[in-house]
Amino acid sequence: MVLLAVTTVLTQTEPGRTEQEAEAAGSASSSAPAATGQGTGAVTLTMPFDTGGENGKGVVSIDLEPARVGDNAMHVYVDGPDGRPVDVPEVKVAFTLSAKDLGPLPVVPDHITTGHWSASGVQLPMTGDWTIEVTVRTSDIDQVTVSKNAKIG
Repeated sequence: MVLLAVTTVLTQTEPGRTEQEAEAAGSASSSAPAATGQGTGAVTLTMPFDTGGENGKGVVSIDLEPARVGDNAMHVYVDGPDGRPVDVPEVKVAFTLSAKDLGPLPVVPDHITTGHWSASGVQLPMTGDWTIEVTVRTSDIDQVTVSKNAKIG
């Protein structure tokens, strides 16, 4: 009876070298996400625009950090065709997650300085491939909306 009990216990126990290999693999895999997770995770999108009016051409760039579910900081930069920052009367941003029928979630950033707008606490509730639309108004009647997709999460 004792022999049967000892045999049962030993057959259900991992050999020592197998436990050491599993432990080493576990510690390697647990350190891998920490190393890759140390990056900023920011998303930068650059989109040319043309409102069709006078001085209506340029490039709008969005920086979204950390580009994850929850709070994000967003910076919007508007440059003229010469690459220099320019002010425009209005910049609006909207986030849409079509796969989940979510949005558009509007964001109106605050004007910080020439060619720079910012918004903090931009809430993105889910991971996915989001469409980010930027509306740039260059005069009372000239505006255009440009968009790009970004992976969030």
